[in-house]
Amino acid sequence: MKIFWIQLNKLKYNNFLEELLKLEKQNIVFTPNPEILLKTKSDKEFKSLINKANYLTPDGIGLYIAFQILDNNNSRFLNTLLLPYFFFNLFFKRKKLYKKYWDRICWSDLTKDLVQYSEKNDIKITIIDLYNPTDKNKVASQKQFSKLLAKKFPKLKFDYFIYKPEEKEKIINDISNSDSKILFSTLWMKKQEESVIEIMQKSKNIKLWLWIWSSFDYFIWFQKRAPKIWRKLWLEWLYRLITGPKKIDRLKRLYKAIFVFTYEVLKK
Repeated sequence: MKIFWIQLNKLKYNNFLEELLKLEKQNIVFTPNPEILLKTKSDKEFKSLINKANYLTPDGIGLYIAFQILDNNNSRFLNTLLLPYFFFNLFFKRKKLYKKYWDRICWSDLTKDLVQYSEKNDIKITIIDLYNPTDKNKVASQKQFSKLLAKKFPKLKFDYFIYKPEEKEKIINDISNSDSKILFSTLWMKKQEESVIEIMQKSKNIKLWLWIWSSFDYFIWFQKRAPKIWRKLWLEWLYRLITGPKKIDRLKRLYKAIFVFTYEVLKK
C-alpha cells in the first residue's frame, strides 16, 4: 500500500527473514515509520533515497491507522468520525490487521534475529554508529560498545565504526576490504540513507543493510527496552516516553507521528 507515494511492502515476518538470510544479492531494507514518511512529503531528495531500497517495511503503529483510512472510499469527514474505531482495531483486533495488511517489521526484532543468526553461522557484520560528540550519553555508550557487544555475543565477528565525516573514505575502504556481509547503521534520517547507498555501491561484499536506530543499545543494556507485555500491546512508545530522557522532545515527536501524520493521511 502507498502512503504519500511511498510503496510499502506487504510481508510476513518469518518469510521475509528467511529471504534476507540467503545473502545472495545486495538488499537495502528501510523500515519507514510515520515520522520518516512525513519527511518524504517535504524533502524530495529524501523521498528519492527512500525509494532506492529493495524493501520498505512498515514500522510504527500509526501506519496501521493510515492503512485503514486509505483502504476505503469514505469521505474525509466520515474517516475522521471512524478514527476511534480504527484505534480500537489497533489494540484489540491486531491479528486481523496483520492478516489484512501483513506484519509490522520492527527494526529491533529484525536486528536481534540477524545478529543471532550471524553469530551462529560465523557471518561477519559491520556497525556504523552516529558521530555526535555533544551527546554525552552516546559518547559514553560508544566507549564501551565493542566490549559489551562481545560479552553479549561472544562468538560474533564484527567491525564497529563511529562514522566521523573526516574518516568516511577510510571507513568505506575498510568495509570494502573486509569479509563482512551485513551492515547495520544507527545514523539519523537521511544521513543513513545517503551513507548506505554510497557504501553499498563501493562494497560488493555487503549483501544486506538495515537502519536500526538504538537496537544495539538494547543488546548491551545501555538502554532498557520495554518489557514484552508493553510491546505486545503496542505501547513501547509510551514506555520510552515514561522512562526515557528528553520528554518534551519525545512528546513533540509523538504528536507529529500520531496527530500530524493522521491529519496528512486524512487530507490525502
